[in-house]
Amino acid sequence: MRINRLDLTRYGKFTDGVIDFGPCPVGSPDLHIIYGPNEAGKSTTSDAILDLIFGIGTTSKYGFLHPYASMRIGANIRVAGQDREFVRIKRPQNSLLDGEERILSDPMIRADLGGIDRNAFTTMFSLDDETLERGGQNILASKGDLGELLFSASAGLSDLSRQLIEIRGETDAFYRYRARSGGLGDLKARLQDLKQQREAIDLQASDFQRLVAERDRLSRLYDSAIAERTQTQKRIDEIRRILQTTPHMGRLSGLRQKLADLEVVPEPPESWRQELPQLKSKEIEHRVKLEDLSRSSASLDEEVAGLQADPVALKLAASMEEFSELKARYLTAEKDIPKLSARAAELSIESILLLLGRPGEPSPSRLVLDAATVGTLRALIASKSGVDARKAGAADELAKAEHALAEEGIGFREADALHSAERTKAFELLAATLKAQPRSEDELVLRSLSRRRDAASGALSEAISRLLPWRGAVGELGTMVCPSAATLESWKKLFKSNEEALRSARSELERLEPEARRLEAEIEALRSQAGDIDEATATASRMSRDRAWAEHRQTMDAASADLFEAAMRADDRVLSQRLLHYAEVGKLNQLLQRRATVRSDIQTVLESHRRAEGELEKLRSEVAEKMSTISPDLRLAADPQELEEWLCNRDAALKARDDLAAVEQDMADVRDRLAQARRLLTQALNAAEVGFHPDADLAGLASAADEALEAYNEALSRARQMQRLRKDVVERRNTLHLAERATEEWTLVWKATCEVCWLGELNGLPSVDAVTEILSTLEKLASAIETKDTLIDRIQKMEKDKAQFQARVLELCSMLSIPSDGSPSELAQAVVEKVRGAGLNQERLEKLVRDLDAVRKEEHGLRLEQQLLEARARKMIEFFGVDTLDEVEAYCDLAGRRRELSRSIFELEQELVESSGASDIAGVETLVGVADKVDLDEELARLTPVLEDQDLRCSEVFRDRSKAQDAIDAIGGDSMVAEIEERRRTTLLEIEDGARRYMELRAGIAAAEHGLRLYRDRHRSGMMARASAAFRTISRGAYQGVAAQPGKDGDVLIAVTAAGGSKAADELSKGARFQLYLALRVAGYHEFVGNRVSVPFIADDIMETFDDFRAEEAFKLFAEMAQHGQVIYLTHHRHLTDIARKVCPGVRLHDLDKVGATRLEIVAAE
Repeated sequence: MRINRLDLTRYGKFTDGVIDFGPCPVGSPDLHIIYGPNEAGKSTTSDAILDLIFGIGTTSKYGFLHPYASMRIGANIRVAGQDREFVRIKRPQNSLLDGEERILSDPMIRADLGGIDRNAFTTMFSLDDETLERGGQNILASKGDLGELLFSASAGLSDLSRQLIEIRGETDAFYRYRARSGGLGDLKARLQDLKQQREAIDLQASDFQRLVAERDRLSRLYDSAIAERTQTQKRIDEIRRILQTTPHMGRLSGLRQKLADLEVVPEPPESWRQELPQLKSKEIEHRVKLEDLSRSSASLDEEVAGLQADPVALKLAASMEEFSELKARYLTAEKDIPKLSARAAELSIESILLLLGRPGEPSPSRLVLDAATVGTLRALIASKSGVDARKAGAADELAKAEHALAEEGIGFREADALHSAERTKAFELLAATLKAQPRSEDELVLRSLSRRRDAASGALSEAISRLLPWRGAVGELGTMVCPSAATLESWKKLFKSNEEALRSARSELERLEPEARRLEAEIEALRSQAGDIDEATATASRMSRDRAWAEHRQTMDAASADLFEAAMRADDRVLSQRLLHYAEVGKLNQLLQRRATVRSDIQTVLESHRRAEGELEKLRSEVAEKMSTISPDLRLAADPQELEEWLCNRDAALKARDDLAAVEQDMADVRDRLAQARRLLTQALNAAEVGFHPDADLAGLASAADEALEAYNEALSRARQMQRLRKDVVERRNTLHLAERATEEWTLVWKATCEVCWLGELNGLPSVDAVTEILSTLEKLASAIETKDTLIDRIQKMEKDKAQFQARVLELCSMLSIPSDGSPSELAQAVVEKVRGAGLNQERLEKLVRDLDAVRKEEHGLRLEQQLLEARARKMIEFFGVDTLDEVEAYCDLAGRRRELSRSIFELEQELVESSGASDIAGVETLVGVADKVDLDEELARLTPVLEDQDLRCSEVFRDRSKAQDAIDAIGGDSMVAEIEERRRTTLLEIEDGARRYMELRAGIAAAEHGLRLYRDRHRSGMMARASAAFRTISRGAYQGVAAQPGKDGDVLIAVTAAGGSKAADELSKGARFQLYLALRVAGYHEFVGNRVSVPFIADDIMETFDDFRAEEAFKLFAEMAQHGQVIYLTHHRHLTDIARKVCPGVRLHDLDKVGATRLEIVAAE
């Protein structure tokens, strides 16, 4: 993976920013430095790369300028061997797009990461000051654990151990040896609890049936008691309703009588009662308003008749603004004319003409020069000093150059030989040969190789001594035909297995043979005590008896009878003996069976022993035969282990031989190189005609060459200096000539410019200083002439304004019939006041006319409303057949009272019907009419205690029935027992599943830990070498590297100082821990890219604590990493860019300040 271009379209402080990393360089490091001051966006750029690859989180600290919906990052990335365009936006899903805004899946941009997530990528390929600080702390926290540190640096799985701990915690939470708590213990406790619950409720069927029958009996009894109580309650409620209804019936009769006593009138609309008071009020209000409006109308008519308009004054009102402006100019003129006349009289041009030397000039304006002439003169004045200075400087420089040439020429003699091509070529060859000489390095190398040869020779002798008793030549070691490692390993395994079999057989024999002897002794002892009572003896005695019986039946003589009798007696003795020693018979049988088994085992073990001895002998023969083919002088025991050790010593001897040969070859190469260098240097000295001692060594020859080159270069330098001085004198003379020509040209232009104006009329050509003063005085003359002309023009205009105003005043006074006596100002004031008064009278008349029209309109409206009110009143009066509204109001009140009484009667009837339970009010009247209050009170008094007794009875029966039901519910019937059994089986399944997962997790933990150990051991050696080299480079040799040292729980990491001492991780300084962590990360990166596709490595200002020297070494490491993949370093230190350019000339520098609307330029270090 490689980032070719990063687009910060809308992200953080960036808008349309582009960082172009360019194509991957061929043959040079792919190292990039991104520079920017504080707050320029370095961390933003680093986080943008992470967000581009892994997505922008739910919340982001870079949404302060652009809202989340508009955030956008893009890039051109080489992934999976192709250059592709990617765009990342802020979205919960489908946030990765291609260059054409099509949705892509996230694995496409992470194809080269091999499943690495964001945290792993940050740990492995992204460094900043925080991760560097945390890495130093991790070194302390791990207590130098070598496998953990190296594995963390290379695999990026530093938290895998923590995950294993979490998984182990999960298994311990289920079961841990001798723990009192845990998931398994809880499940076992639940099983015990379910067992107790089942035992408590699992009764016999007869007991359950008895409980059910008792509950049913109590239920029937409770239903009967409830029915009796319901009847009693029903009768009590009926009596109470009748007693409550009786008083209400009296109130109903009273309401009906009131309704009958009221006069019957028509029923008006309900709204009339609210409308009638408003109608009467509006009638009075309208009448009063009409009278007031009539009075106002008459008053306005009289006022309008008393006002008269002035049409002439009203017509002039529009021109009053212009008249006011004329008046203002008149007043200004009267005030300013005397002042301006006095200023014009004070101006005098004669004094200025006198300064110019032109008194009595008839036309002073002729003396004022045009702008072009003034500009030319001023330019010539300004250039005069430069022209003079150039001429003086050129003359001075020429004198100095001539003096320097004279000084350098003292004692100098031209030497043409210095410039000859042959001599120049000879000395150039001598300089190149001298520069290519090894000087003292090869001498040092030769002495070092001599010491290494002595050490290698001693090592070879020691290695040869370890090959005893073999005493051959060293050259024979390389021609030996040795068995392969697989053959040796096979021999060792066979030898070991046969020896194990032989030792096992011997051990078994040592165990079985004493056992056999012990059994023989026990059998003999038992037979000596109980006789022949074994099965074999008994069987033989029975067979003997049977044969004697068979012979007796055949012959039937006395002899066979005696034999049969004797055999029978013997069999009887054996049988009686066996019966007498019945226990000993069983024991004897066991001993005999055990003896047979032991004898069989002994035969089997003897066979195994013989077979193992045969295999060992065969293997020794094969090994001995192979040793004879290796070398006849090799007299070793026929043991593969000893042969393997000898072969290892042979390999060490061969290596020592090769090392000695390599050192001797290096020494020969150095001697040849020194001889070749001396030969070339001698030839170069002869070609340059430089004398030297023929027996001088290489250093003497180099010294002679240095002296000759120094003398030649000094002479050549002086000759070149003389050439340069002569050339300088010629150039200075040309410069002086040009300066003199420029002076002459300036004089001609000055003269021509003066002659085109009145300055040419002066006696002689004026000087620069005179013209400077004349130009200054001419500026005053031009200003005086211009000021005087301006004042005269202003006075004339003001006189005109005065005359125009006076004529206008007289004209207006004539039009308005105003006497023309008085000053123009007084007459103007009278005109203004008369026009203003006419305007005010006109405005007043217009307002009165508008007010009169408004009064008349209001009066007309009131009269229309009055007519509507009268029509509404007539309708009400005609409805009731009366004459006035007061009578209408009285009839409305009467109708309202009748309506209220009817509503009260209806509501009371409905209430009586609902409370009594009758169908209508007639039924209520019938029920109350036939009832006797005294009888009802007596019946209610009698039924009340009966109801209380029935309540008590119901409560008792209900309590007994509830207890019976609770007992049945506690048992739960067959279903409860089944539920408990189901829960028990479920718990057993949970135990089974938990145990299975426990075993899987424990096996997985063991496999993972074993895999981790194998991975760390497999990759440790290479990474240790890289980490040591990186640590030695960063520390500038203060530490030789890192090493492994066995500890209590495994190998631990230690730092080896330059003096050979060692320091544990917790003994290192903070800066040294940072450097060690960086070295581990560098080694991890090389390990990663060595096995997979390269990925970018990003470092954000991690050299805050590094001095310039260590920073230079760190950049060397980065340049080496950049040979395998892209490395990006972000910094705000300008000097680090210079260090990076010095270490890696091909580094590419990017300036964040130039990120704008277009693209960020690349500053190539070349």
